[in-house]
Amino acid sequence: MIDFRPSHDRQNPKVEQKAQSGPDASVPSTVRFGVFELDLRAAELRKNGHKIRLQEQPFQILVELLACPGEVVLREEIRRKLWPNNTVVEFEHSINAAVKRLRDSLQDSAENPRYIETLARRGYRFIAPVSREPEKPSQQGVAPFAPAAASSLAGATWGRPEQRASVAVLPFANTSGEPENEYFSDGLAEEIINELAHVPGLKVIARTSAFAFKGKQDDIRVIASALGVANIVEGSVRRAGTRVRVTAELIAAIDGCHLWSERYDREMADIFAVQGEIAQAVATALRVHLTGTSRQYIPQLPAYEAYLKARHCMAAFTRESLPRSRDFYEQAIALDAGFALAHSGLAMALVSLVLPGITAAHSAMPLARSAAKTTLDLDPTSQEAHAVLGMVAALYDYDYNEAERRFRLAMAREPIPAYVRWYYSFSYLLPMGRTGESVRQCMCGMQDDPLNFMGGFHYAGGLLAGGKAEAGEAQLRQLSELYPSLYQPYYLLSLSQAVRGLHKEALTAAERAYSLAPWSTTTRGLLGGILRSTGEVNRASELRDGLLTEDQYGTPMGLLLFHVGCSEMRQAADWAARAIEQRDTKMILFTGLVRAYLSKMLLLDTGWSDIARTLGIAPAILAD
Repeated sequence: MIDFRPSHDRQNPKVEQKAQSGPDASVPSTVRFGVFELDLRAAELRKNGHKIRLQEQPFQILVELLACPGEVVLREEIRRKLWPNNTVVEFEHSINAAVKRLRDSLQDSAENPRYIETLARRGYRFIAPVSREPEKPSQQGVAPFAPAAASSLAGATWGRPEQRASVAVLPFANTSGEPENEYFSDGLAEEIINELAHVPGLKVIARTSAFAFKGKQDDIRVIASALGVANIVEGSVRRAGTRVRVTAELIAAIDGCHLWSERYDREMADIFAVQGEIAQAVATALRVHLTGTSRQYIPQLPAYEAYLKARHCMAAFTRESLPRSRDFYEQAIALDAGFALAHSGLAMALVSLVLPGITAAHSAMPLARSAAKTTLDLDPTSQEAHAVLGMVAALYDYDYNEAERRFRLAMAREPIPAYVRWYYSFSYLLPMGRTGESVRQCMCGMQDDPLNFMGGFHYAGGLLAGGKAEAGEAQLRQLSELYPSLYQPYYLLSLSQAVRGLHKEALTAAERAYSLAPWSTTTRGLLGGILRSTGEVNRASELRDGLLTEDQYGTPMGLLLFHVGCSEMRQAADWAARAIEQRDTKMILFTGLVRAYLSKMLLLDTGWSDIARTLGIAPAILAD
């Protein structure tokens, strides 16, 4: 007889539809951005824990900007807030002076902003990522702000996205005693996330950010604060033969109260029904309406298991796991040719193999296009398929009209997946010179997936391509702390510095990128060029000669970066033309950096202007 008892008993196996005692998201007591934190109760701004002097009017402006990061706060709104109608003041001069004092306190600048962006004659926008810490349970019933700050904060609408019901589904624990079943427990949690994402008015954190806490024992309140949600779903999965036991519970982060919990003992064939029932129960407990299931097709169970394995490998996003992801998607399709999600997943996996240089674009991109079109034959509404076709059009065909059309179709209905916004930002908006909009799309995606590496990386790329080097490089340093095993933040940081001629500064990041990915032609080429520019000729020659003996996808890009590293831009242009022949996707962001920091060369040098024309990249950054 199979024993389905979990390793630890649940306190409430029955449903307890307990009403929430307050609003879904509380006013934050602390708001963090970069190295700063704003303590709203104490009305204090601190940098690395040390108090920063900030006068009343700059403080009030900061509060207004942080109340809606990424959105424009009009100058007229600030005037009404700071200077009522009966106040006699030279408003234009006063607001300019107050914003300048605020920027001075944040060590920010109007020309190269990291935090506060100016929109000429309109207003200001807070452009850095923001996290909020709600009041602790012991503070409930206490006035949320210090008296000195009360009047300035009363009108702020904190965390507009968090005012709706919000939830994060943490990875379910695999209690089967078989580590190889982890793909299934992870996949079940992701499927519940996908079900809940279709609930109107419900903020649902995407998989990557929710799974950042996998295996950790952090307090629920800490997790909820980091993700910007008021509720957490957690659970466990135990498989034995054809039977599965799933336990799930919904917890209010503010006080740890169990709003709902349940246990499901089912046959594996019923797993799709279990996912829907959990999503429905969570929606009911949060008093939102699940309008209908997102699943329009029930695949064959073996195909579905292969699909979950593919998703598991895709999420790992390593050089070893990405090819396995493709293999599992192909297995799923062989087992069930009508499974649209397997086809769209295969299309995305193929593109994902191209981006880091694992597979040649000429080999994978046509296959990705075919898989995406097959998906649309099965499911014409597939956002993933339209997004893949948008990427193929932009990164492989350099057909930006078709890319825009496909991304508009991908974003035509809610909810818009965060990754669609990020690929739209990188593949279309950035080459078009619309870097401000590129950054804003990344920020929108990060609202629902704040810890996602892809979102943070494309956000940094948009900042750098928009000429905001200091802000972009600060974001890359933060990413390297969050994801120390990934080479891409170090690579892009080094490249940004090298393009601007800062070779000594670029060397540290280039060495780190190479140590993490010595297989990459880009890390080898960039490090070699920087080494030569800093006097280490022997190592530089060794890296360059190694590239010259290779004839593979990515070699021209590596040699291009070698010459960039030692400021030989004419020679770099020759290799850039060959990289374009290979359809190396790294050319898009690289040329965006050249446009931002070496714009005269892009306009006046024949070789580089031809490259920009071939790529279809706008010759100048557009004001937006």
